Amino acid sequence: MQSNHCIQGVDLEVRDLRTLYTDPPSSVANEHPEVPPPDAPLSPMILAARWAAHDLYGEDMPGIAADLLEKGFDSPALRRLAGEMQIDNSEAAEPLVGRMFREFGFLYPLKDHQAKLIVSRQVAREIIAGHRNDWSAANYLEIAIWNWVPFNADLTEIFSINDEIDWDPQYRRSLSDLQCALIAAFVRVATMTMEGVDVAKPPEA
Repeated sequence: MQSNHCIQGVDLEVRDLRTLYTDPPSSVANEHPEVPPPDAPLSPMILAARWAAHDLYGEDMPGIAADLLEKGFDSPALRRLAGEMQIDNSEAAEPLVGRMFREFGFLYPLKDHQAKLIVSRQVAREIIAGHRNDWSAANYLEIAIWNWVPFNADLTEIFSINDEIDWDPQYRRSLSDLQCALIAAFVRVATMTMEGVDVAKPPEA
């Protein structure tokens, strides 16, 4: 019998496939105490990873810099970035953004796979915490972050499950089985240790 934690409080026999990617998320953190909570969205480590993974754009960064200043972070590059009004692409923002992260004490620039793994782990932790729809997040990781080329076996499984949901019913596993497999794979991603991937965190503001 499948454990209830697989289904995030939803009866999968009546769950509508048409809303699978838009259903409100539901936490399974109580069933997975081994999964750490996600970092704050304005964590400089997460921002550095998202920037390096091309999940943030140049025009996003002045507003993010202003938000960081409000949170109590400070550095010369951060203050200058927050005041920039003319940045409209990532290439123009890169010099200031890179300097800001280095002033925060990060080993920057991050390697491409390093950044994408940090983003993937954060997304997985957000799913377990109930901050993200699991199927939508699987699609986001597959297309927006990894461009259909997974880095390890757990990501390969997530992308395979995300693709299988579109198969004809007679060929794919039941939705219940797919849901359980998806959550299990996200738990593994959420708890993976990555030697050489985690970057130094600055002191808390």
